Amino acid sequence: MFSLNVQQGAPVIRTAEPFDNKSLWLPAAFLCLLAIPFGWVGVFAPAIWLGLVAIENTARWKKAVSFFITGLLMLVVNSGVVPENAHITALPPYSDADGNVIYASFRPAKAVIALTIVLFMLMRPQPLKRADLPLMLAVIAVPIVAGAILIGVDLKLNATIAIAALINLLVVCIAEEGFFRWVLQRGLDTCLKKWKWVGMLMVAAVFTSLHTSWAASPSLLALVGIAGLGYALVWQLRGSFWACVLTHWGVNLLHMTLLKYPG
Repeated sequence: MFSLNVQQGAPVIRTAEPFDNKSLWLPAAFLCLLAIPFGWVGVFAPAIWLGLVAIENTARWKKAVSFFITGLLMLVVNSGVVPENAHITALPPYSDADGNVIYASFRPAKAVIALTIVLFMLMRPQPLKRADLPLMLAVIAVPIVAGAILIGVDLKLNATIAIAALINLLVVCIAEEGFFRWVLQRGLDTCLKKWKWVGMLMVAAVFTSLHTSWAASPSLLALVGIAGLGYALVWQLRGSFWACVLTHWGVNLLHMTLLKYPG
């Protein structure tokens, strides 16, 4: 079913055939197993998978409905209304002299979304090209430089921060970019067509608003807004899911290790 190719220096796993009954239902059945470690949260995984498939296999109003339902499923499972979504902690938290805390933990909801997205990307891979890198580096640099000015520098690294950064990449960034880019921004692009820049601004605004409980200060909220706009811009200009994920992670990683956290 899969073949390994090289596209502009980047290894890409490409699927050789469209979704059929086997490629549709076997992954859905596999994702049902997530109910074992994650309980009720895991039940949403096959439903999100079927929503992602429906987005690719439908057109016009059915495609729009598929975007809406899939995004709604992701929001519901991550909202806290579904039981068994308490944080799973890997290591004791890191705390600095000012009492700011970094947790090496994750919520099952984001793990379920991330695992579903990764499985989907194996079936519908998104290449990462060398041409993506200059824009990615620029989008990473802007909020980090602004953060150094607005909230200050605080160099730090220990085992908790390293594990927190790994969790951030494998769970948080993949799950969030799966929602904001692959579902929300693509859905708005489909609806707005020639007005895609409006969708880009809308997604950046939604991204910022959903981080208000974490970004407690005006300075940090402004940095979240700048970063969110940058991620949306990467998608708008490059159209690569993994470029968005790695850009998102680059900002978060440097924030955790170089800047005051959360700020």
